[in-house]
Amino acid sequence: MRARMEPEKTFAEKIAADIENQTAAGNEQQQPTPAERRCVRASDLLRRKVTELPKLFAPVFPAVGLSILGGESDACKSMLLRNMAICCVTGRDFLGWQYQGTRKSCIFVSTEDDEDATSFLLGKHNATYKDYADDWDRLRFIFANENTSSTLDNELSAEPADLVVIDAYSDVFEGKEQNSAAQVREFINPYKALAKRHQCHIIFLHHTGKGKEDLIPSKNNLVGSQSLEAAVRLGIELRVDKNDPTLRHLCIVKGNYLGSEYKGSSFVLRMDDNFVFQSTGERVPFTELGNPDVISRAGRKSKDVTKISDEAYMKAFDKIFAGGRLTKNNLKAKLRNSFEGGTDVVERMIEYAEDRGWIENVSTNPNKFEYERK
Repeated sequence: MRARMEPEKTFAEKIAADIENQTAAGNEQQQPTPAERRCVRASDLLRRKVTELPKLFAPVFPAVGLSILGGESDACKSMLLRNMAICCVTGRDFLGWQYQGTRKSCIFVSTEDDEDATSFLLGKHNATYKDYADDWDRLRFIFANENTSSTLDNELSAEPADLVVIDAYSDVFEGKEQNSAAQVREFINPYKALAKRHQCHIIFLHHTGKGKEDLIPSKNNLVGSQSLEAAVRLGIELRVDKNDPTLRHLCIVKGNYLGSEYKGSSFVLRMDDNFVFQSTGERVPFTELGNPDVISRAGRKSKDVTKISDEAYMKAFDKIFAGGRLTKNNLKAKLRNSFEGGTDVVERMIEYAEDRGWIENVSTNPNKFEYERK
């Protein structure tokens, strides 16, 4: 008996079959290996059961990431950061915040003080600390500002550290314009990668704008592009007390992983004759740190948004954020509806609320803003 003949395929069916075979073969060849895939599953992250992020100085300074310390020129920012470095390598608490690092090692990039000046200042500090020279052996200095990121990569590979201090940001910035968001991102990204690769904390010393010390402490007082502020997880402004030159106000103006109790009021520090700081345990509201006349003029320029009562703000934000996080555009739209303000007014409202720690930009993308009620 003759076998039944299959009907001959049409030209269109043959083309479709060829395409299907080629697609299947291509998919088989292009299938990525497990090592090439970069996604991490939520189930695996949940199984880690992380209940608290590692800290360098708990609870304020995270063990890994970038931070920035800004302030006016005579605030003694470099002195404070040298104190921090010494506390790191000796395992001391810093301003009452507990050392929780693992290496007791620090690299300090100094572009403003040379070797002789640093030797003198370390001697002054040690008049208070009274340590042996060998106790500070794991505190290393780099007195250069060229190829800083690659130099640090080499040093951290050879001898890991908990902390890297860069004094000062402006001297190591490799772009031409600090107000350029693109140039700032291009500069800062290698340092973010360094902190992650070497599991360390990197803090930049920076400056605030001229006359900003008369305003309420704010992350917006820092010089340069907002991309810098957006890239760091912790932002601090250091203020000189208006009445007592031995006092400083450490103001946390951004803290992605800190509660509102750490923001809105300064931590009052006292500096001794050897430029060593200690916490007094006192707190001062940000609103008391600025010059009232200057703040009043700024308020009038911004259409008096600060005259809205804090209670009205809080109630509005509770209602606005009832559904969860909001993009900046969505937040601005809801504020316009609540307060009938224009673009300038709602921008000031957002800035005012951020300064007081009521809301926070939690986006990890420096180019985007996603706010959360705190």
